Amino acid sequence: MKRVSKNFLSLFLSDAASRILGFIAIVYIARTLTIEGFGFINYGLAFLTYALLFTNPGLTTIGAREIAKDVSNRKVIDEIFGLRLSLSGCVFLVFIIGLLLIPGHPITKKIILFYLFSLFPFAFLLEFVFQGREEMEFIGISRLVQYAIYVIFISVLLKTSRDIVMVPVAFLIGYSAAALFLLIIFLRKYKSIQIKFSFRFWRRLLAVSTPVGLATIFNSASLNFPPLILGIMYSKTEVGAFSAGFKVIVVLLIVERVFHYVFFPVISKQYALAPEKLKSSFALLTRILFAITIPLTLGGIILAPNIISLIYGAGYESAVMIFRILLLYFLIAPINSIFGYGLVAINQERQFFKVITITTFLNFILIVLLGLFYNAEGVAAALFISEMIGIIVMNRELKRHVRFRSLKYIFKPLISSLVMAIILYVLNDLSTVISLILGLFAYVMLFYFIRGFSRKDLENLKQAITQK
Repeated sequence: MKRVSKNFLSLFLSDAASRILGFIAIVYIARTLTIEGFGFINYGLAFLTYALLFTNPGLTTIGAREIAKDVSNRKVIDEIFGLRLSLSGCVFLVFIIGLLLIPGHPITKKIILFYLFSLFPFAFLLEFVFQGREEMEFIGISRLVQYAIYVIFISVLLKTSRDIVMVPVAFLIGYSAAALFLLIIFLRKYKSIQIKFSFRFWRRLLAVSTPVGLATIFNSASLNFPPLILGIMYSKTEVGAFSAGFKVIVVLLIVERVFHYVFFPVISKQYALAPEKLKSSFALLTRILFAITIPLTLGGIILAPNIISLIYGAGYESAVMIFRILLLYFLIAPINSIFGYGLVAINQERQFFKVITITTFLNFILIVLLGLFYNAEGVAAALFISEMIGIIVMNRELKRHVRFRSLKYIFKPLISSLVMAIILYVLNDLSTVISLILGLFAYVMLFYFIRGFSRKDLENLKQAITQK
């Protein structure tokens, strides 16, 4: 329990700080480049995201799972290292050829090119080792290093809209610093690093990791499809408006990221050593997540105009409704993620892949259709609809193996959040920061008063995550 608490707190605080730093960089970039330039950056970043997916076809997830089961498993680390480095080189070459052959705006090509150089420090990013070892403090520090350096170089290199190419350059420098930090810590613990190229082991490794990798590729592709399709169908201004709303959601999704990193190795270890604990673990994780996402969603919907204005300033009014719709996506995305990676933790990666495949293709269709008729707002609605269908199917698949109740945990946080939303609406004339503080205080007090979590619940949580 002590280790889990330490991991959760350290990763949450460090990830929150790094996300805030990253968001500061986003705001600075958005204000310096205007909405069109901001669209160019997000358009280029989408290409890097796709490239990164193909260099890591589920390898780090499977690696973290296997290390959680056996922290002395050095072979899987060395083989994954070699395979990721090889894949990064191949993917980089393919994308470079594409940039040379496919016509496009010169600035766009330069932005994409500099972003693609980040493939190589990514190959050396050893987060999965420390996730499997449940040493999250090193992951947290590496992210702080990455975003702190990113913010510093952004502020130094980006002065006017003519310096737009400096954004991916600063990103590359920050990413490289994070990879170097983890590599140094790894060498202190393991004394040496080996890069193995074993095609026989790679085949076995890819056979296990490919379903997770493809699912991750499909899911990330669908999330990064909106700026691409909006950039094709409309102007970069539309891309900028969608990206402005989605970037706030990315910050909120720290909840999903922390829960995944902390509890994935715990669930993996439970499945191997104490499977009877899985039922209470999933029930409590669902309950905690609802208590977090419901108030954030309702509060964000009420204060959306104030939040967008406070962050981006004038000129981003079109992002308000997009942000409100995307908050509905945020409401269920963390829980869907826990269900999905829960399947992977209990060796049901093929079922995970099946659900992601169905929802991804549905998402692509909805993004095109709703985007065609309703612009960026339609694209945001498509993400929410497909995620809603995804959580229904993922929940059904997980409950075939682990029987637990989840919907009954919605009511108490929902009641508390509705009262909070009424207070925020009444106090809408106050400053955004004061409204957020008062709303949060009201939610916490009412949630405590109606016993959102009892002492028995906390004891059950301790029993669920403590290994015997």
